[in-house]
Amino acid sequence: MDMVNDLLNWFGLIYVGLPLCTLFVFAIFLLSGKKIFKENIDRIIDFGKWYIVSVALVFSAKIIESSFTERETGIKEMQVYDKYVSTILEADNIEARWKLAEYFSTVTPTDRLRTRWVEYKLVIESDYKKFKDLEEKENELLSKDSLTVPQVEQLSFVQKEKASFERRLVETNIGRWVIVFTGDSDLEGSIFELNKLKDIGVEDVNIYLRSNSYRTISKIFSNKREATSYLNSFRGKIRSDAYVVDLDKWCLAEDFNGEYYECK
Repeated sequence: MDMVNDLLNWFGLIYVGLPLCTLFVFAIFLLSGKKIFKENIDRIIDFGKWYIVSVALVFSAKIIESSFTERETGIKEMQVYDKYVSTILEADNIEARWKLAEYFSTVTPTDRLRTRWVEYKLVIESDYKKFKDLEEKENELLSKDSLTVPQVEQLSFVQKEKASFERRLVETNIGRWVIVFTGDSDLEGSIFELNKLKDIGVEDVNIYLRSNSYRTISKIFSNKREATSYLNSFRGKIRSDAYVVDLDKWCLAEDFNGEYYECK
């Protein structure tokens, strides 16, 4: 398609250039003092009129064609753009958005949209690097046989920071929302934390094993507002780094083995 447009543009230039060259030759002929017969002048004028009308028609058609082509391209780009926006909004975390940006910045058919994907990659690059650093730190702490108190606190902080990148750009309040109170590298430590939470009145606490970490989890709430309100009612009695998550995204599938739930 681009090659056809290039050929048409070249033909248009030739079509415009021919009369200009003719006028130039005619001017030289006049300046040389040579005599031109009236019949020849009439023929030249008639030819010029025909040529000018033809050029006008060609350029009018070209302008109309270009406007329709541009409009059609714009509509298609907007349709593709809408699909891309939906895809990004549905991505569950920063890593998924990064991979989408990497993919579409390479395969997107139009330069304009491809450039936008490259720019989007630059926008989220710092968040993606921070997420990967937190993930590496979390895995490093979880790989230890036992953790000191400062390391447990550090792990909890890392997991809370990491959770902020493990969600969609646009969250919905409807779903299954829970509070993540603590995280431990072993089951015994998590049971100890669970009993402490029960002692202060937290209801229906459960243990979930996720990413090699045992987390104490609250009962399920139907929306984020209720979960946040319940969390705030225990502020000052629980760890300050407790946070609210959408259980369906945080733990895609769960199995109960009699002691705790395991996220699959």
